[in-house]
Amino acid sequence: MVSMLVPARRLDPEWMDRTDNTPADLIGTLDDIRLVNRFLRGSKILVTAVRPFLLATRDGESLSVLDVGTGGADLPLDLVAEARRLGRRIRIVAVDRDPVTLDYARGKTAGTPEIELRSADAFELPFPPSSFDIVTASMFLHHFAHDDAVRLLSGFRRLARRAVLINDLRRHVVSWAFIGLAARVTRRHPMFVHDAALSVLRGFTVDELLAAAREAGASDAAVTRRLPYRLLLTMPSV
Repeated sequence: MVSMLVPARRLDPEWMDRTDNTPADLIGTLDDIRLVNRFLRGSKILVTAVRPFLLATRDGESLSVLDVGTGGADLPLDLVAEARRLGRRIRIVAVDRDPVTLDYARGKTAGTPEIELRSADAFELPFPPSSFDIVTASMFLHHFAHDDAVRLLSGFRRLARRAVLINDLRRHVVSWAFIGLAARVTRRHPMFVHDAALSVLRGFTVDELLAAAREAGASDAAVTRRLPYRLLLTMPSV
């Protein structure tokens, strides 16, 4: 029964990860991702996880965050909104390697001085050790096979002074069926329709994500389930 509900992890690539996508296709897909994030409150998991660190900042101090694979910068924008709501200061460096995606994010973050967008490869992040209080990645890690995920998590830990916080998909047939049907019924962009369902099948189980974190050196890592079919990985810094 469990194996039927939790299929084997898929590793075939998502269309969005290709290097020959047209700007129109990427923008259409980013618009759909943004819409789904708003509907499912996709940033809430990491906003909630970051909140205690924001509340612990002292007067005049800024919480520094590196957001890797930022996409349309949905998470950075929501973190800034939370910091402002709490009367706290935050500084976010958001990185992505795709130029079209970065231009899209720049349009969304214009007028938000707390966010700096940078072009960078997640495997070669151009920052010295312990450069940030927190390193985050949302809906990013599932794009990679296990060994690459371990490499990424290890690199994230080197950059974080306090914690690494990862939000990603919990692989399950219910979430796969729901997002696949919803994407088609609501006539989303073809790239989103293809990638949304595949993303779920590229997601993790609790044990898989925890194993990757421990192989990255985080023996005290924790993975908790969050709604809807999400996982929150918390790794204390090195």
